[in-house]
Amino acid sequence: MKTYLAIGAGPGIALATAERFARDGFRIVLAARSGRSIASGVEALRAAGATVEVETIDAADPLAVAALVRRHAQDLAVLHYNAGVLHYDAAGALQPRTLAQETIGSLDSDLRTNLTSALAAVQAAQAVMDGRSEGSILLTGGGFGVEPTPAFINISVAKAGLRAAARALFEPARNQGIHVATVTVSTLVAPGSDKAKEVAEAFWALHAQPRGEWTWETVVA
Repeated sequence: MKTYLAIGAGPGIALATAERFARDGFRIVLAARSGRSIASGVEALRAAGATVEVETIDAADPLAVAALVRRHAQDLAVLHYNAGVLHYDAAGALQPRTLAQETIGSLDSDLRTNLTSALAAVQAAQAVMDGRSEGSILLTGGGFGVEPTPAFINISVAKAGLRAAARALFEPARNQGIHVATVTVSTLVAPGSDKAKEVAEAFWALHAQPRGEWTWETVVA
């Protein structure tokens, strides 16, 4: 059974995308710091007949992320790196963080989650998929990577880097038979929303593209 592995699985984009791949018979592996936010979604997937495994992972640890990818190497068909750090206040509102408000520790930790571990996951997945000459590596990008803002400096820099990685790796990966692509999500996505389903369909469409028609980016606004 082909495996879809999502790293940084939450109740929004990753769960919706997992549901889309499960409909086509994929085994689902959802990796998150805590499974609490996706527990009900996991149960719904299982009730619908999907095979679902939940892994605990700290996406700020690139060594652990790479090891996770290697553990699921045997049937890995799709890697989806979805982890990203945004900050919220006590009321749940999105909290701007300028460079002056960051610390060296927060800059380092957020960058490891947002970008370093993504590259570690891609590296590990390419090593796995290269011998088969097939597979999809999908990255959740963001609009801040195209239009950066000083109010969200960490995620802006990281998403720009992730988008650059997708563009740079696309052609050499295609020569290996591996499809590296990103969905640049230029809007907030609520769990269970129509927008979450739209993003999920965008990821599925990238995976399902015929090899001669592969593209490296889709934008969802």
